[in-house]
Amino acid sequence: MYAITSLVASGSASDFAEFAHFASPADQWGVLSSFMMGEILFITMALVALVHAIRRGRGHLMLWVGALVAGTANDLIFIAMPLVDNFWHSQGTIMLNPRLPFYIPCVYVCFMYYPTMAARRLGMNRWSTAALSGLGGIVFYSMYDIVGAKNIWWTWHDTDLPIGDRILGAPCSSSLWVITFAGAFSLLADVTLRKHPKPSWGRFFGGLGIIAAFATLVMMVQMFPLQQVDGGAPGYGALAVGFGVYTLVFVIGLARSSQPAFVVDADPRDRMVAAAVGVYFVALFANGVVSDPTKVVSRGVHQEVGECYVEQSDITGLTRDRYLCLTDYEEDFDFSCAEAPPEHGDSWYTICGTPHENRALFTAGIGGIGVVGLLFFGAIFRVRPSAGRDRSSDSDEDDSTTT
Repeated sequence: MYAITSLVASGSASDFAEFAHFASPADQWGVLSSFMMGEILFITMALVALVHAIRRGRGHLMLWVGALVAGTANDLIFIAMPLVDNFWHSQGTIMLNPRLPFYIPCVYVCFMYYPTMAARRLGMNRWSTAALSGLGGIVFYSMYDIVGAKNIWWTWHDTDLPIGDRILGAPCSSSLWVITFAGAFSLLADVTLRKHPKPSWGRFFGGLGIIAAFATLVMMVQMFPLQQVDGGAPGYGALAVGFGVYTLVFVIGLARSSQPAFVVDADPRDRMVAAAVGVYFVALFANGVVSDPTKVVSRGVHQEVGECYVEQSDITGLTRDRYLCLTDYEEDFDFSCAEAPPEHGDSWYTICGTPHENRALFTAGIGGIGVVGLLFFGAIFRVRPSAGRDRSSDSDEDDSTTT
């Protein structure tokens, strides 16, 4: 049913005649090598997180499954809604359907599981833990948002106002969404895990239900007032306010905590994920530095081409152009590698990567994010709360008898 809905949102079924669930790795490497390295990285990171979750216990496993379910559902919801529908993934090595690469659920696991399980180690109150999870989410995600966009792992709607203000190619609204969605996920997971760090199976599935049902809603409740800072389309101001509020909540909660101080001593059970996060930032930075976007050729689902300046309203009520106008667009691709530009009505066509406008700035930007990420997660994973403070510890006793 979803596959049909997504096709209706982006063109007729005939546009997808070339679609295949599996692509040849050799062919994929030839035209989308940066993307393929990203796929491998995120799938590996998700598997490492799964091993860690199983080793740590049922509470951590609930975080992993919850991130997978809530994140994937969020992606499917916003792809299927015609009033949103403002991004298009390139065709991956493994595709779940024409709009969803297999690695995308793994991305959700990564930017929600790692920051949330790390924040829970500090044993803070519910709100501060959620705030730190949101901040950790954007630290984890932002380099991916920049490297992926430049190397056409996906494309954005050309005239959608909520994604108009961008930092190194990454929309401010995307960053704000990550902060609020990761924070919402952490907050909802805490409903179950604060009292039951190793939940019974009944509480496990009940907690999953809460996360899946309300994560997107809680994110949207936060996004609505924040986007009013910029007049309805979240931009630089909304991102600054959102980041500032989350930082303030974290700092106040940490300062007011009555629990014992931290002990500088890494928890051996978390060394695996600490190392994995370090590898992630180094690998993604290397991807961004060595990849040549001019070699990128992405044939697949993109914004439908059509008559210029045909207006429609998005989910916020703002106006955008319905179609990609071939003679007036600002996205970071062209058609120089294609046999011919797409025609009106096409939503499956070939686009080509373009050179860096300022490679030094791009490299410095992702390098700076990498350093912040290594310091941020390195500090969290290095400290161990004194006895009684670590909210992430799964109890040795299953509380199933109290369900």
